[in-house]
Amino acid sequence: MFDSFDLKLLNAMQADADRTAEELAEVIALSPSAIARRLRRLREVGAIARTVALVSPELASKRLRAMIGIQLHDHAPAAGLADLRDRLQARHEVQMCLEVSGPDDMILLIACADMAEFNLFADAELASNPVVRRYTTSFVKKEIKNQPLLWLTERDFPG
Repeated sequence: MFDSFDLKLLNAMQADADRTAEELAEVIALSPSAIARRLRRLREVGAIARTVALVSPELASKRLRAMIGIQLHDHAPAAGLADLRDRLQARHEVQMCLEVSGPDDMILLIACADMAEFNLFADAELASNPVVRRYTTSFVKKEIKNQPLLWLTERDFPG
C-alpha cells in the first residue's frame, strides 16, 4: 500500500507541512507533480489525517499547562465512561487524552489561560464526575521538547 517514497514523504510532511511540492522534490527523488499526486492519495486514504499549525513555544508558555492522571472507579458504568470521554473530547482545554495502563486509567494534557480556568475545568469535568475516583495534577514548569512527530520506518509498512 505504501512504498519508500510514501514513507519519506510522510516523514517530511510531519517535519514541515508548509513545504511546496517543488521543495519536497529537492529532498525526495520524485518530480513535483508526482509529489502532489502522492500527497493527494495519502490524504484520500487517511494516511495524512489533517494539517495543523503549531503555535510558538513563546505563545504556549503563556498558558497554564498540566498533565492530569485520572483513576476511574473500578465498576464505573460504560455509559458514564463514554460520557466522560465525550466531554473531554469536546473541551478546548484538553490537548491530549489517552487511556493508559498503570496506576492511572487516563492521562490528559491540558492548557488553560490561568489557575481560575483550570479550577473551573477540574471542578466541572473531574471533581464532580461520578466515574472519576481521583485525579492528580502536575503543572508544566518548562517545555523541553514538543515534537508531535511519529517518525515512520519500513517496519510500519509490512509487506
